[in-house]
Amino acid sequence: MQTHSHSGSHGHGHSAHLSPVAWTHAHPLPKLPEIGRHDAYYTEMLRRADCAGDKIAHESWKVGQYISMALDSRLDWEKKVRYFDHALRRHCAAPAHAEEKVQAFFRSLATLVRCHAGVEVLRIASRQDDDYARRLSAGEERRLIVRDAEIFFSLIFLREDSPEWLDEEDVAQLKLIQAQWQANA
Repeated sequence: MQTHSHSGSHGHGHSAHLSPVAWTHAHPLPKLPEIGRHDAYYTEMLRRADCAGDKIAHESWKVGQYISMALDSRLDWEKKVRYFDHALRRHCAAPAHAEEKVQAFFRSLATLVRCHAGVEVLRIASRQDDDYARRLSAGEERRLIVRDAEIFFSLIFLREDSPEWLDEEDVAQLKLIQAQWQANA
């Protein structure tokens, strides 16, 4: 079972707040973080990265921690999207002056967030789509289902037509599902 602590250095992980010296990477670039581990695992990996002075590994483990927290099945979508969004905005951006291999690593971290966010949002949207279809086949009025779908998709997109935490392909898939449940469909 995952817990939702934030492992101490909450405000220190944002790449924009670190000095250029902190981004002179003396360590080999880390692998992408494992996803789905218990929070204590990420706490330990963050501690090790911090002890080694490895800022890039620190950011990588924070991404793994936030993705894993977002995948907790007990969370509602709004909480999940906050974790995905936080991972992307706070831990996936190398400073502009970082060398290209470091910037490429951070782009890979952002891709990892978008990949997991896309899988999760499409899983949830597909489940809703199936529920709407069951309700319609059971004889419920389409207008009531359309109303519920409007609410659901407004929560998914959180007033953004193309959220930063999703790639274009996942947005297109979501919009196809959404289109089936619009009032004029």
